[in-house]
Amino acid sequence: MSNRRPRTMASRRAHCGRQHSGGFTLIEVLIALAVLAIALVAFVSAGAQNADYATYIRDRSVAEWVARDQLVEYQLQADWPGVGKKDGDTAMGRSKWHWVADIKSSPDPQVRRIDMRVYPVDPQSGKPDTNSILLISGFITRHPRAENAPATGTTGLDGNGTGTQGVAAGPDGSS
Repeated sequence: MSNRRPRTMASRRAHCGRQHSGGFTLIEVLIALAVLAIALVAFVSAGAQNADYATYIRDRSVAEWVARDQLVEYQLQADWPGVGKKDGDTAMGRSKWHWVADIKSSPDPQVRRIDMRVYPVDPQSGKPDTNSILLISGFITRHPRAENAPATGTTGLDGNGTGTQGVAAGPDGSS
């Protein structure tokens, strides 16, 4: 016979507790992995949203350039634009854009209001999106014609392109 003493329940618990004191249980590891997975999904989602927002900001900036270019075109035209809607397509920033100009009269007959809407054009279908990415409003003024100036083809700029619009020179060259 052996001189081993039979173990009591308390000694068994103490013995079992000593074996597990140096490591983690399977449940603890699974909970830690679940928390880590949730955190990683949140970081990846935030990164994807940041990339989408950067694309939106780039598209909106290019659309603003398209709208401002069209407003400048209207300002530089020799002919006074009529009231109504006009539209067109243009390429800028490696994309195609569709613009719609809603030209309105104002209380001042020498001023027109132009509301420009810009739509991205789908590269596959070639059709503009149904929702505009930008709405910008601008005002243009009618250029007074200088004495003896040609009736058409003027841009309102003087000979050296400095833009002294609407200044009529007198016979001696003074304004």
